[in-house]
Amino acid sequence: MTQTQQSPGLPGSAVWMLKSLESEVRPIARKITRHLREGLPAETEGFEELIFTAVHGAMSHFIDLGLGRSAPYIAIDDHFRKVGFKVAALGQDRAIVDQGIDMATTELWDELRRRAVENELSAAALNALNEMMTTYVDHLTSQVSKGFEAGTEARDQDNDVARARLIDRMLSGASADEIEVQAALGDWALPEKVTVMAVELRDGGRIPPDALSATALTRRREPTQVVMCPPRDTEAVTKELRAAAPKARVSICWPVPPEDVPAAWRWANRALALVNARVIPAKPVIDCLAYRTEIWLHAEPVMRRQLAQELLEPLLAESANSREILTETLLVWLETRESAPAIAAVLGVHPQTIRYRWKRINELFGESLRDPEFVTQLLLLLKASVPLWVAGDQSDFDRYQQQTG
Repeated sequence: MTQTQQSPGLPGSAVWMLKSLESEVRPIARKITRHLREGLPAETEGFEELIFTAVHGAMSHFIDLGLGRSAPYIAIDDHFRKVGFKVAALGQDRAIVDQGIDMATTELWDELRRRAVENELSAAALNALNEMMTTYVDHLTSQVSKGFEAGTEARDQDNDVARARLIDRMLSGASADEIEVQAALGDWALPEKVTVMAVELRDGGRIPPDALSATALTRRREPTQVVMCPPRDTEAVTKELRAAAPKARVSICWPVPPEDVPAAWRWANRALALVNARVIPAKPVIDCLAYRTEIWLHAEPVMRRQLAQELLEPLLAESANSREILTETLLVWLETRESAPAIAAVLGVHPQTIRYRWKRINELFGESLRDPEFVTQLLLLLKASVPLWVAGDQSDFDRYQQQTG
């Protein structure tokens, strides 16, 4: 409603009473504003001038309409839309505006009734004013709704941008101060520790932020999607992820301080890579804590490969069958340091078979097996390499053959 509204045809006594209010609009608006401010929540601090401008403008416009003056709605509509927009943009509840309008309407109506009684205004004139005020307030409320919807959309867009920046800052290892600023802008309560997840989406899609709880941050980071949340919400967010993308695989790192988020992101993605390499069992949800050793041992693939060429050279030169049986025997011994019968029980073979194998192992490695540092490196190297070999990764042997001709 932006056109000029002509006189609503109020009775003469009602018109006279509205005209008597003209000189008192400002003090009445100030009084109403003061009462509104006292009755509204603390979150509205700083809104006083905004409230006064709205009340003063609405009263003046209402009187102009009642007196039949040319009074376009354009300016007053714009102001009340701005009120709704600002309240939403600041993250306040719409109820604050509705409560304010109700209180202002009640205050003004009480003033009109008091004057009606003093001036013996007829019931018909008072009812006509009441109907006009009800229609007017409904119109202003609709303008507030439009502004609030626009402000909510703008705030959501701003939050999305701020949260995207927050994710980027955290993953890049930004300073604590910068992370706190971005968290505040994104309306995200920064926890003492953060759970970082890497989500592998097979179809190349993405999980929208509104599919997850408000406490979760998420953004597509090729080739996976990152999700962060407070540790207490990990289980709930995981269920939401599974519901939004049933075919996805979720790798969940153990909680870390915000400054360690870049490392947690690497670990969560490394766990997914190890699943694809068949080192870690393929499950819909990967608990990185359960595979921390594997994640650690595969932190430097190039170093592992170099160590394999150096420390495992005697094994790499063996035939595939010999390499397999010697490796499984050596690994069990390194892990348990048990006798031949005990190792035989683990592997399901005869103790004498273990003795034959152990003789060959000693021929290959000799005195090195009595060097504590060598044995420690050998144990870790085999724990990291054997799962790859079992999964069919033959790159260690292919590279050895290329180097030895």
